Amino acid sequence: MDSYYYLSAQNEQKGPVPAEELLNYGVGRATLVWKEGMSQWKPAGEIPELGFLFQSGGPTPPPPYSGGQPGQPGGQGMGYVRVKPDSFLVWSILSTVLCCLPLGIVAIVYSSKVDGLWSQGLYDEAEKASKNAKLFCLIGAGSGLLVGLIYFCILIFAGMMGV
Repeated sequence: MDSYYYLSAQNEQKGPVPAEELLNYGVGRATLVWKEGMSQWKPAGEIPELGFLFQSGGPTPPPPYSGGQPGQPGGQGMGYVRVKPDSFLVWSILSTVLCCLPLGIVAIVYSSKVDGLWSQGLYDEAEKASKNAKLFCLIGAGSGLLVGLIYFCILIFAGMMGV
């Protein structure tokens, strides 16, 4: 059987996936799919070859995976889905360039860990790295602003003294 590419809920191209496994990846009737030889993307429900997937009595797709273990935060038993934390990479770079180089570099290191940890399923570690990145961004920006304010005050004082 043919393999298809599909667009995920985040509008990302995924695949190729064998036709009989499309339901396991959350593909529904309205999900856009494409295979070699097709001129354009089409909803899966409009492709006759995939009709068997959407017939009543067909295979039931699995429930959405929410991450974690049942009974733990983000697990199947808690009733909510974990959301990937922000990496604060842009803020880390801005903090490095505009405010405080050493603290900004530490923030960049933590920021770069977030996506990798999340994709490995280490959700708690990813959230911790995100919080650390945010903390070092804020400390770096605050210290940069404090040094700038002190420098400005010294210039004003020196100007008043005629130095």
